[in-house]
Amino acid sequence: MLNVQSLSASKIDAVGELITDRSLDALALSETWHSSSDDARLRLVTPAGYAVVDASRPSGRAGGVAVVYRKHLKCSEIALPPCDIFEALCVRLTLSAGPVILLNIYRPGSSRR
Repeated sequence: MLNVQSLSASKIDAVGELITDRSLDALALSETWHSSSDDARLRLVTPAGYAVVDASRPSGRAGGVAVVYRKHLKCSEIALPPCDIFEALCVRLTLSAGPVILLNIYRPGSSRR
């Protein structure tokens, strides 16, 4: 899990290198600041041999979550009920040892009460 606080051009290479250098099977990203699944930053941060699934924040600033995973793994998104308190993405990855459920949650800044 990595809070990237914006997948800016200066961070894209560093995140991609982290994935490949550590041979990660999957990496959950929060606060990607992307507004759609077509965002070029998601494609640029995804190394060869990997794919990405995401939940964007279509309006406002910050937010957005994604999971970058090895393409050979079977990945299916698990539907979650709508929520105004946090952003979430849940996926099931099928590894050789069995399935893994990954829940990526980002809770935007809170207000003091």
